Amino acid sequence: MSDSDAGSHAEAGAKVPKDPEGPVLGEVQPTPEDEAAQAVMEWVTENPDIDAGSVRILADHKTVVVYWKGDPPAELQQVVASQPVPVAIRQAIYSRAELVAAARSLMDANRGVISSAGPNHDFSGVGITLSSKAPQTALAAVRAQSAVPIEFHGVLDITYGRPSSRTFD
Repeated sequence: MSDSDAGSHAEAGAKVPKDPEGPVLGEVQPTPEDEAAQAVMEWVTENPDIDAGSVRILADHKTVVVYWKGDPPAELQQVVASQPVPVAIRQAIYSRAELVAAARSLMDANRGVISSAGPNHDFSGVGITLSSKAPQTALAAVRAQSAVPIEFHGVLDITYGRPSSRTFD
């Protein structure tokens, strides 16, 4: 009940006690999918591999996916199989290392044009954002110089270390 509701009830003659401590914070409990993704990510972190991709819970909040370039190690397959919910291993076109290197190279070659760059969630290429000051031909130029596919994520300006997005203007 809001203070305005309390006020209207008070005006109507009803006494509404105020909560002296304020709202009680709820506790967020991890889902089985959260726990499975965390367990698999811990394994990936503890066992660095050049073919590693990422672990994600997809937008449906029920599907846990591991992206991996090439054949995943038997140990990873065992960790995946031991989870309380299904975890899918999907083939990634590129590894995290390959895409991070490509993103850094693009950032270095396009200072002031690219605001951010990094691996796509499915490791199929690099996602970039452009500066609002980038020329109209910037996206085509970046795609032409890249050895990996480029996904455009919009326009993002960094001002004093804080992002200012114009993606949906």
